[in-house]
Amino acid sequence: MGGYRIRGVGLDAVKIGRINRERMSRHIIARLFHPLEVSELLKLKSGQEEFLASRYAAKEALVKALGSGFRGIYPSDIAVVTNAAGAPSFKLSAQILQRFNLEEALIHLSLTHEASLALAFVVVEEHCG
Repeated sequence: MGGYRIRGVGLDAVKIGRINRERMSRHIIARLFHPLEVSELLKLKSGQEEFLASRYAAKEALVKALGSGFRGIYPSDIAVVTNAAGAPSFKLSAQILQRFNLEEALIHLSLTHEASLALAFVVVEEHCG
């Protein structure tokens, strides 16, 4: 009988004010964000800073939960996507899935904004048995 066990947890906070149009050139956005995220960003009429800050916080929380940091991982290989109900989740490159043996893992993501901060919490569960 197989189950899951917690492999890692990660938490990150990003100051929303650090993510602004003056600091975020197209080149920087392309290096830090997945094309799916950039596409969503371009559709937003407001809240762009909160959007980017929460996505980057999620990526930081994920690599903390994996115990790797961004060593050998490009932030743009990680996409934060939302379902029809607005629940966030990750879409990871095949390279990340294979490198960290995440094909059968469950990855939970929670995002929130509070005042000047975007916060992300991640739990990675691995299949056992």
